[in-house]
Formats: sequence, C-alpha cells, structure tokens
Amino acid sequence: MATMEFEPVDRPRPSSGVGRMAAIIGAGILMTAAAGVGYGIGRSAGDDSGGADRPAITAEESAGAEETSGRDAGSADPARTVAPEEIAEPATTSAPAAEAGADEVTTDFVVDDGDDVAATGASGGQGYSAFGGQPMDLLFERTTETGFTLRAHLGELWDEMPMILDATGEPTGWTPAPWCYESGQIRVAIAGSGVIDVGGVGWYREPFQGRAVSWLSLGGADGASQWIVVTQTSAEVTGVSVTFADGSTDAATPQNGVALLTAPGTPARAVDDGSGFTYWTQDPPEFTVTFVGGPEPVVVDSGGVTTWEDPEFRASCEPPPPALPEPGEQPADPAAAEAEIVEAMRLLYDSTDDIDADDGLLDDVTGVADARAQVAEGSFGTEAASARAVVEELVFTEPGEAWFRYRVDTDGIGLSHRYGVAVLIDGGWRITRSTVCQDLSMAGGDCGAGWSVVQPPSVTGNRSGAD
Repeated sequence: MATMEFEPVDRPRPSSGVGRMAAIIGAGILMTAAAGVGYGIGRSAGDDSGGADRPAITAEESAGAEETSGRDAGSADPARTVAPEEIAEPATTSAPAAEAGADEVTTDFVVDDGDDVAATGASGGQGYSAFGGQPMDLLFERTTETGFTLRAHLGELWDEMPMILDATGEPTGWTPAPWCYESGQIRVAIAGSGVIDVGGVGWYREPFQGRAVSWLSLGGADGASQWIVVTQTSAEVTGVSVTFADGSTDAATPQNGVALLTAPGTPARAVDDGSGFTYWTQDPPEFTVTFVGGPEPVVVDSGGVTTWEDPEFRASCEPPPPALPEPGEQPADPAAAEAEIVEAMRLLYDSTDDIDADDGLLDDVTGVADARAQVAEGSFGTEAASARAVVEELVFTEPGEAWFRYRVDTDGIGLSHRYGVAVLIDGGWRITRSTVCQDLSMAGGDCGAGWSVVQPPSVTGNRSGAD
C-alpha cells in the first residue's frame, strides 16, 4: 500500500478529559447482481465522585490527558452510578489462605502432568480489538462547545478490485467506479460530557462527485446518543455544516478533507419481531449537509446519499446488463407499438384489480389472479402494492414480438435488470404470462406450471430465452 501523507492535526487540550477508546468496527458489504452477472465486495463514564484514588483514563493518541470529569450538568439521562455495596463479592475457587497454612495455597483444579492438560480455573481470556493495533493516521480532531472531543483516524487501505463474471463464469473486464465501494475505514471516536464511544464508516478513494457523507450513532451505552455525520470533501471546500430535521445544527472546518459534525441523537428502541426475539434499532436521521467553498455552496440531502435512484450513480456501479436480442423486422408503427407495451406494463404493475382475459394485457392469465392474491396477503404485500414497472430498453425482434428490459421499483425493494416479452395478438400487444409470473414468484405468488424466467439469448444462448 502506498504511504499516505496527511497534514498534522493540532490537538487542543479538551476541558473535560479524553478517554481511551476501544475500537470495534464492522465490515460493510456492497452487492449488486444482474441476471447472472454480479459482484460483491467484502469490507459497508460515569460520575467521578469516586475520589482522587481512581486512575485517570488516558487516550492512546494524547498522553497525559486530564481525568474524565463525568457528564455535564445539562446532559440528559445521566449514566447510573453503582454504589459499592451493590457489587457482589466474587466467588472463590480456592480455600482461604489462613486455613491452608501460611506457606500453602490450595486450588480446586488439577494439572495432569501426564497429558499436560489443565482444568479451567477461571472464565476469561485475551481481549481483542478489531483494528489489530495497526498504525492509523489522525485525520480530524475538534472539541465542540458542548464538551465533546471528536476524532477521525484512517488505517490501512485495501487495493482489491471486485472481479465481475459473466453467466459462464468468465471475467467481463468491467469494474465499478471507485465510489461504489469503500476502500478503507474511518475510525470515529467521541469522548467527553460523560460519553465515550467508537465506531467506523467507510473511506472512499474517490467519492462520487467529490463528496462522501456517512453517519452513525455513538454514545447510546452512556445514555446520551449522538448523531455523528462524517464527510469527505475536496481541498476547495473550506467549511461544512449540517442541519437536522429537529433544527439541531453543527459546523466545522475540514481537516485533511474530513469533517465530523454532531448533534443529539434519538435513543434506540426495542422491536419485537413477533417470535419473541427482540432487537434494537434507530431510525436514520434526516438532515442536509452544506459544503462551502469553490464557485458556490453545495447542499446534499440525507435522502440523496449513495442513492441508486440517481441514474449516473447506478450506471457507474451496476454491471452492464446482458444484451437484448438483435432487432429484426419492425412493426408498421414501432413508436405506437412501444407505447402500447409500456402502458400495458404500467397497468399490470400499478393496478391491484384482478386481471382477466378481457383486459387484453396478458397473452395467458392462467393462475395470475391467484398469484397476485397470494402476494397481497403475504409478507411482501406492502411492497407489491407500491410496485411500478419501468421499461428501460425495448427491441422488436419481428413485427409481432418485442423484447424489453425493465426494473420494478417499490417503496421498500427494487428489482433491476428484469427481462420481458410482448406479443401481438388480434391487433393488440400483450405481455407474456412468464414476464409477470417471474416477478410474482419472487414475492411468494404461485402462477402454477407453464412459465419460466425470461432471460435474453445473451444469457441463455438460445433463441427464445424464455420458454
């Protein structure tokens, strides 16, 4: 890995001490797939009234930091202090020394010299850190007016590029843009005002349009959750600010192209999945980030961060879709025929009404109504009700047949690189049963027999590609 050079960060001494931060960071995975073509990247305090004898908590990066002073008086939900009498006496596994004699200590486990095997004498073992003690560069440090010290460190970067394979398992030679996946991790730490926590977000060698915005929640274990917004910017940016939906704001000057912004977060809530299992979750924050510098300010909404709705972003991060068949003889009015096919797909996916033969939308309606009812009553009913089919490319292979590539957008799930066929019957264009049934099957709907997944000849190698 090439050596990274960063400007040294001045470290103002915080008014309330900075604690040692244990690093635990998760691996992110970005995955996209397209009809047999896809890729994956693995990487995406308490009260200090205990007296002067309690040792100070020191930071790895700043020797001699002051002892953590505890939560500010104005902080909400202070951490509970455990009284000495509440701490249970530890269980002992050996006899008292007085009973064993002044020169003898007995134990309740035995070493078998013959097999060199010892029984367990205590629970425990070596501790761990997900960072493994690797050298890290300090990118950013600031102490907020509310007494929080924020730090960002960057460790080793990785150079691996995902290998994109075609349907036969051979490399395609295509690689995604560098902003499609992280190439390192930024270690994010917060300390002060009774809070100490650490987490991580992705680092991008080349952020999309020169900007990266990530967020995480820290401080929940101390009863004072804080949103941390992490930005990567170009050298021209001189200031970054954030405004949250509740009106909270923060601003900072980037250091080494990185800025950390913070505001009070929302406590995690317990969710019961209905089977007795409970997990904790937080709704993502809503905010806008303003980048100042260059010709004019740029505002990024949290809803527009790494969104696959952006055609430019999606096109640079998705493998090229398998090709449609070669065009053949065209119908008398190709534009009118294409408009009729697009409208048929819209009606089939937008409508919740039953589909029958008289509607003239499908070449065969067998089992479709039952499959639609199963989907509506199943676990994907909400997504199905919001489904929209978008035809992205269409070719006429003959005057009475058209192939098209489409995607299905829903409020919760998106299906891309779908393939369908339309045929001309009695003067009207109808969508084939297989086109609709393949999508219904993914949501738990069963059309019965007689249909198959529609794939173009570039994937299947045969002419029809469908049945």
